[in-house]
Amino acid sequence: MLKHQPGTLAKTLDYISRHSPGEYGLFWDPQGTMPWKEFYWALQEDVSLRFVRQSTIQELTLLGSELPFVLDGSLLRLRPEFALPPYPRASDVPTRLFFGLKPKNMAYTQKIGLKSPRRRFVTVCSERELALRIARREEKAPILIEILAREACESGLSFLTAGLHLYLVESVPAEFILFPKVRQDLAERLAAPDRKPKAQPSPVMVSGSFIVQAHHLEAPGAGKLIKKAAKKDAKGGWKKEGRKERHKRDL
Repeated sequence: MLKHQPGTLAKTLDYISRHSPGEYGLFWDPQGTMPWKEFYWALQEDVSLRFVRQSTIQELTLLGSELPFVLDGSLLRLRPEFALPPYPRASDVPTRLFFGLKPKNMAYTQKIGLKSPRRRFVTVCSERELALRIARREEKAPILIEILAREACESGLSFLTAGLHLYLVESVPAEFILFPKVRQDLAERLAAPDRKPKAQPSPVMVSGSFIVQAHHLEAPGAGKLIKKAAKKDAKGGWKKEGRKERHKRDL
């Protein structure tokens, strides 16, 4: 159920997605697509928009509200009548740009460099806070790394402008990245996969049901017979010992 007037909400989503995505750390791929999750995470930063779900987008569409995109599985896809925002090559790149890195990816990035596993471009920022704000959407405690952007640009690397403080780059070699000082053993531990054993779910008890145990599968009365036999053996055992003692005294 919508918490805003459909028209007002549609205009807000249009502004975020099409008119000023860079302000929210967002960008469109060359195919005119954007992961729904990234758009959703950006909306979560605004308390008044946290209710927006995929079902909200579908509801707006059914109501005839004009949105610049449609839902296509796990993607937002720009409608054909809306042009892709221009991302020109940056002519004056800042000396340094920033990126919020997941701690577990630090050792890998030190070897391979910076590259997005899911999208063509990586978003890097001229403001530290924007870089951390974007990173915290997926990681509670990101590590801030610095990119020697001007040196990288002079070596032939291209940066695209995606907003006032947002830039796009396909990848950044490790030689142009400044990492915070972290002990090697800590870096390796952060990079190690989580090997904690998965907790086994406890059986759910429903009223009127019970959990089948091994003794439930025994033949009826088998347990009683075993108990009686054990009792008999115990009883016969002390009588037998008594007879042996009397026999010894008779001799």
